[in-house]
Amino acid sequence: MDKVRRDGSRSLWTVLACVGFLVLTGNPAAEAGDVIRGTATYRERIALPPGAVLEVTLEDVSAAHAPAVVVARTLVTKLAGPPFAFELPYRASDIDAGDTYAVRAQLMVDGRAMFATAAAVPVLTHGAGREVELLLRRSPHGASRTASGPLGELPATFAGDLPCGDCEGLRTQLDLFADGSFFMRTISLGRDHGAVSDAIGTWTLSDDGSTLTLFGGERPDRFRVIDRSTLRKLDREGHEIASPLNYSLERTATFAALEPHLEMQGMFRYLADAGSFEECLTGRRFPVAQQGDNAALEQAYLAARREPGEPLLVSLVGHIASRPAMEGDAQVLAVVPERFLAVSPGESCETRTSVSALEGTRWVLTGVGDRPVVVAEGQREPFLVLDVDGERATGFGGCNRFMGSYSRDGLSLTFGVMASTMMACAEGEGTEHALLAALDKVASWRVLDHRLELLDGTGQVLARFESRDLE
Repeated sequence: MDKVRRDGSRSLWTVLACVGFLVLTGNPAAEAGDVIRGTATYRERIALPPGAVLEVTLEDVSAAHAPAVVVARTLVTKLAGPPFAFELPYRASDIDAGDTYAVRAQLMVDGRAMFATAAAVPVLTHGAGREVELLLRRSPHGASRTASGPLGELPATFAGDLPCGDCEGLRTQLDLFADGSFFMRTISLGRDHGAVSDAIGTWTLSDDGSTLTLFGGERPDRFRVIDRSTLRKLDREGHEIASPLNYSLERTATFAALEPHLEMQGMFRYLADAGSFEECLTGRRFPVAQQGDNAALEQAYLAARREPGEPLLVSLVGHIASRPAMEGDAQVLAVVPERFLAVSPGESCETRTSVSALEGTRWVLTGVGDRPVVVAEGQREPFLVLDVDGERATGFGGCNRFMGSYSRDGLSLTFGVMASTMMACAEGEGTEHALLAALDKVASWRVLDHRLELLDGTGQVLARFESRDLE
């Protein structure tokens, strides 16, 4: 009997232990505080269709040359306008302090990714926290990249000689990749001995497939998609250029990949005698060739890292070229570091994406709602400045100076009551009233290169600005 009771008791404790294990593992939020919180937003002025879902994943990205492993996932189904707030529960027992983790997100529409993070954001280990701000870009999977799409089969090369204001022409080659990235080279003809300028970044198509936009330089470049063989350059505002000159790039018979040479920034990791570089503008991860200034890059990284495999932001001058893969006979694109510049612990691609910072920048008003702002000759331009102390906003509305408070929490932004001088003006009062009314409705913000947009709670643009020095 005693033996039976002892065995029975042992069985009961075994059952209770299993039940306890199921309770802890069945509820991702069971371990207090094990939640990653953040926001996700995108810069394009596009309304989400009904049924859009935000998917956020926590991934183990420790292996430099292996696919990431999903540790936790959450879905947000009730979406208004960006930014989208989310909470991502995870189990602390799944996290190894020696590994590297990152968060990615994508906006799903009808089972396809319409927007996705351009680069993963580190979290949890190696000094990273549990709060993130994610920038989403048009996903290469959200538009057709097949032969039936507006651009035809990719990758593809488009080339031609475009007009130039102070040279004989700009010989241009544009390589479009199926993952939504691009390489572009322009050569100035007739001067500077053929000066070469390379650019890389991401591309998107408008919803109707008629406009191609390249993001990577100080300002986006836009092209009209005439057909699968022809792209026509548009002006900076996306309008047709009325000119008899040639503004078209034609598809070449074969894909002839560029090897762009430029200054780059990206998240570098060195693990298991191999380096990887997640480039900021394209979001692509490249192996790093053990050539050129690679030794200096590795030494600076090893001196600055806190844990093995910790991703750190680095700057370098180099080129992207085809190199043999580590395994097999295939060729892969790799970063060849020609000159190491700097390592920046504590920073990431997200902190370097915007050329102009929200605070401390003089933002000149260019539009309120759908109405552009036109400044008369001799009139001061309206502007807004948010102090770097995070408390005071000042500016000029077109007639009077104003000042007040503001509050920012990530991508959320609100303004307090604005006090202004009481001048009467023949010009500018209408713009001023519209600007102050817009500031009262602001709920969020976004910066694209040198442009700022203030948005209301539904994601509609209330006011547009451009960073500009005093004139």
